[in-house]
Amino acid sequence: MSRRVFKQSVSRGFAMPIVIALVVVVGLMTTVMLERQSTQRLITHRQLGWYQEHHARLGLQEGIEAWLKSLPSNTNLHSILPEDGHFLNLTLQGRTTASIFLHERQNAVLTELAAVDDAMLDPMAAIAAAVRREYGTAGPPDGVRTLGPIQFSAHTTSPELLELAVEAVVGDSAVAKGFARSLVADREANGGIASAGAVGMAIADSGADPDSRSVLARLFTVRPTLYYATVELRDSTVGPPLARYGGYFSIANNRDLGSTERSAFLSWENLGVE
Repeated sequence: MSRRVFKQSVSRGFAMPIVIALVVVVGLMTTVMLERQSTQRLITHRQLGWYQEHHARLGLQEGIEAWLKSLPSNTNLHSILPEDGHFLNLTLQGRTTASIFLHERQNAVLTELAAVDDAMLDPMAAIAAAVRREYGTAGPPDGVRTLGPIQFSAHTTSPELLELAVEAVVGDSAVAKGFARSLVADREANGGIASAGAVGMAIADSGADPDSRSVLARLFTVRPTLYYATVELRDSTVGPPLARYGGYFSIANNRDLGSTERSAFLSWENLGVE
């Protein structure tokens, strides 16, 4: 009798580790499966979020393009934007309202020079170096940028930056002061918007030599093409935004309806909400 009890005890003794091992294995498999499901859900959620943002960006781009094409081809966009930049509301799916703001950004210094052509590389490098010396790591008040054309806007570039940029290129403070003074006077005489011939007149008034004049003519423009678009999504036209996105937006200079040039977002980021 005692031998049979002993055998049963031994059998149970061997069985218990096996049961425990099976429980551990099943637990590990369940954990792995749950982690895989969680990872898959996270991937799916991210893919869905990317898909939604991607198509929202395309929809907003199409909305901005449609608005631009409704304007006369010779329209100076900077001159018709309100001070706060808010120019368009779009109603998206789900009755969400997208409020779109545009701000011209060619008043910021281009510091990424990899794509600059050889003829303008030295002038742009000189300007970037002068900006670093003058403003340090904080940069100028209107900031810096890493994309877009090299030109400074004749409408929005600060007088200080106009003077700094010209002096960095021509090496003559008197020429720089003369250029900035002429361009700013033109803006003030035209309600803050530089006239079509403002850059040419400023170059002539500056007294720059012929070689410097050709460089300055390529550094400043009255037809800026780089804007920063801020998009605020709301359940209605009032109240705090549910989400905010932003990106640099390039606007083709030729906005005729038959033009093959397209406007496009050059960057896109989630700005978050406060």
